Amino acid sequence: MTKALDYFDPASQHDDDLSAALVEVLAKFLVISFTSDWRFSPARSRKIVKALLDNKKEVSYAEIKSHDGHDAFLMQIPHYLQIFQAYMQQIEITGEES
Repeated sequence: MTKALDYFDPASQHDDDLSAALVEVLAKFLVISFTSDWRFSPARSRKIVKALLDNKKEVSYAEIKSHDGHDAFLMQIPHYLQIFQAYMQQIEITGEES
């Protein structure tokens, strides 16, 4: 599983153009990065956000200060939980209006 994650690159089939790889995506996005994450760095997350914005996709981004490394998403970090909860509540409200 880790090897699959390490080698997964959606841009590889689009001449290494991440924007081109995401052009057909219809979903809304919440991208959260953690300052100490060595596996999925904030810099990589910002590239994903830029590629989505290049395609005029709806994306929210938050960078959470953490010392918990890659496992930070498993921790009870108040700022992280608040952002995630607010995003999920927005989805629920939007879904009710549809």
